[in-house]
This record gives sequence, C-alpha cells and structure tokens, in this order.
Amino acid sequence: MSTRDIPFHAWPSELDGFTRQREGWMVTIRVVSADGASRIVARDLPLRGVSVASTGRHDLVVTAGDVAHQIPHATSVAIDETSDRVPRALILDAADGTTSIEFRSPMRPEEVDGFLDHDR
Repeated sequence: MSTRDIPFHAWPSELDGFTRQREGWMVTIRVVSADGASRIVARDLPLRGVSVASTGRHDLVVTAGDVAHQIPHATSVAIDETSDRVPRALILDAADGTTSIEFRSPMRPEEVDGFLDHDR
C-alpha cells in the first residue's frame, strides 16, 4: 500500500480526471473525525464527482448517488494505491478529520469493461 499526494495547484485537474475515469463506480464515503470517531456518509453509491468547490479555495465536495459531502478547508489530497499502483481510495484530509472515498473493487479504468490494456 502506498499513497500518492496531489499538490494543491493540481487539485482541480487531478480531481476532474479522477472523476471522469471513475464516474459511476460504486464507492463508500467514510469520515474519521479528528477525535477518531468513524462514520459512513454513503455506502455503495455510484460516484458522481469529486471537485474543488470554488477556484483557488481548499473546499472540496464529493457527490455519490444523491449524497453531497462537503470538505471545508482541505489540507491534502492523496490517492491510496495497491502495490500495482491501482487506486483503491481517494483520501481527503482536513483539520477536522479525514474523508476517504473507497472503491468497492479497486481496478484500472481500462479493466472495467473486461478489456485490459496489455501495453501498460
């Protein structure tokens, strides 16, 4: 397991690409507060999007199904990857806790329809 940090200036483009590749994938949104309490915001809902709420700000929004989850004052964005560099979760840190968008089944986007790009 490893994480790949996304620098702040790249959040809009990285989150847009992340969303385009995985829109409709089933996700669970989990929030762990600063005191360690964990709660599920959404379970097994289709990902609709992850984006910066407004340009130049550290506020993020995650939408899955009909649930919109706000992350004000985010401090970091990272992608949790398997040893094969396949994303399994998006990790959004903020001063008041951590939000993770966890995929039901981590896989490369090109594998979703059963077609594996063997040139990678």
